[in-house]
Amino acid sequence: MTTKHGTKRKVYDYTHRVQTLDSINYLKLHATFCLILLLDVALLCFMTSQTSIYIREAHDFFNKDSLPSYLANIGVSFMQHFFHNPLFNDYGMRLPFICLHILNCILMYSISLHILHKSSDSIVCVLLFMAIPGVSAQALVLSYMGILTLLCLLIVYFQVRYKRIAYELFIIAVFLDSGAAILCLALFFYALLKRKTYTMVFGMICFGVNMYQFAPIHGVPNSYFFDTLGLMSLVFTPVLFVYYVAATYSYTFKKSPLLLHLIPFVGFLFIMLFSTRQKIEIESFLPPLCVGIPFFMQKILFDLRSRLPQFRMRYKIRIYGLILFLLFGNIALFGNKITYYISNMQHNFAYSFYEAKDIAKELYKRNITHVNVPNSDLALRLNFYGINTDIKDNPPKYTLTANNKGSIIITYGNTKVAQYALIPYKITHKK
Repeated sequence: MTTKHGTKRKVYDYTHRVQTLDSINYLKLHATFCLILLLDVALLCFMTSQTSIYIREAHDFFNKDSLPSYLANIGVSFMQHFFHNPLFNDYGMRLPFICLHILNCILMYSISLHILHKSSDSIVCVLLFMAIPGVSAQALVLSYMGILTLLCLLIVYFQVRYKRIAYELFIIAVFLDSGAAILCLALFFYALLKRKTYTMVFGMICFGVNMYQFAPIHGVPNSYFFDTLGLMSLVFTPVLFVYYVAATYSYTFKKSPLLLHLIPFVGFLFIMLFSTRQKIEIESFLPPLCVGIPFFMQKILFDLRSRLPQFRMRYKIRIYGLILFLLFGNIALFGNKITYYISNMQHNFAYSFYEAKDIAKELYKRNITHVNVPNSDLALRLNFYGINTDIKDNPPKYTLTANNKGSIIITYGNTKVAQYALIPYKITHKK
């Protein structure tokens, strides 16, 4: 560029510099997300090391009659191929569901980047999603929860990112689990509000097919409303549950809602009404409820930032209460064995996920891989860890029975939670 004095002045391209800065900021943002995700996976792996297979999971694993059980068997085969240690089967069984959890977190992060005004807020949104006890439980339990959550988030992502409804994903969800009924009803009400006749018909057909396929309405009518209310408070924590329901109500009736808003709102309404008749299978209906976290985070941050500093205190108190209850919920989930150190209670709320792997370790220490177990549930769980409990073709040397004078003692902290004795099989067989 030439000035009026005829000298040349160098022109700097500030646009490129801004783009470079944006790229650096986004790289930092993505790196932060990856670090948080890595820590979350580490916590899930730690929890996997502390727990054993649950009896219901054992039945599903050996029956191989569902998609989650097939995924679990593939994961165990993969783990055995590399480690050849049956005590690592837990990691293999939960590996597919931890991978689904990773995909769900990535989708939640992507959705929040398109919804929230500040890119950095998406990190807080993903942190909130990860901190929900029910979401963490999805990655630790053999069930359809992780798969259905993935489909729900994909449906929302396609609408937010590409402005279209992914009808094919609805068709897949309909044949997976009864929880897809919430998706179908949400699509129906969305089409009703937008006056889309064909979409409305499609939603009702999908809802009817799902109801016919899984028939969730059964048994004698009996109210479980307050039980369900308490269960939802545990899954989300009480403060988040109340705040989240209020936010879904506000967005649905005061603004033009998307599926992002309608799915959790219809889900909460459906579950509460349904619970007045019968008991709710929370693992089926939880996944659709979690997809609205981005708009919930948007509301929290807007309520806080739109006020002058002197008027923000009550909103800060809500956020502090939310964080406090989420911390307590995660401590109860990931550190529930702490209860054995601070009390003499023999069985806590998560006891059904303990014991089996510890017994298997004690048997391996004694070079016992074949044993008779009269308790059929425990026998199935031990079979998962490579302990042969079949006595038809080849009788074992020992029988494993619960006995207060037994040599196998399972203790957590200072609390004895179980005790078993190894008795010669011939003696018990004669009896």
